[in-house]
Amino acid sequence: MKVKPTIWVVCYGYLMAVVFSFFVHRFFLWCPPYLQEIVKNLRGLPFSWFETILYWMERGVIGIAFLSAVYHNIWKLATVYKLTDHDIQIANWFPMRHLQSVPYGAVKRLGFKQSFLGVLLNYGHVEIDTGSAQGPILLVNCPKPKKFMETLQHKVEEVLQPQLLHNRS
Repeated sequence: MKVKPTIWVVCYGYLMAVVFSFFVHRFFLWCPPYLQEIVKNLRGLPFSWFETILYWMERGVIGIAFLSAVYHNIWKLATVYKLTDHDIQIANWFPMRHLQSVPYGAVKRLGFKQSFLGVLLNYGHVEIDTGSAQGPILLVNCPKPKKFMETLQHKVEEVLQPQLLHNRS
């Protein structure tokens, strides 16, 4: 089983960037009259620079919001969660290449979390506890987390308790 983080998170990121940009624009429409009074009373800074600085401050803050959404988009494309015959592989190449392999025998506990939006769009965070000092491994924005966890649970049981599976059959 091979899955990528859900596209809904990327869409949510772009939506949040648009909403944030709207509020930043409204703030920069409301704030300048007050800031103009402050700048008029300052000595040494030419007043003509004021509008240029505000213009580029607004564009910079909006640009950061959209770059954040693009970052999450690239992260989504670069991340793969894969269940092989012997282990769980978590591969990511953005912002740096990272490959993590967890054998099924190391898994101690499984769980998943979903927000209200995650329930509606069927994605969530799968938590894999290996009992390591680093803490649990979190598969962020995993699509169909319940199905992924059940498949993983079955594979872990095959490795840890093969005699029980033969008795069930």
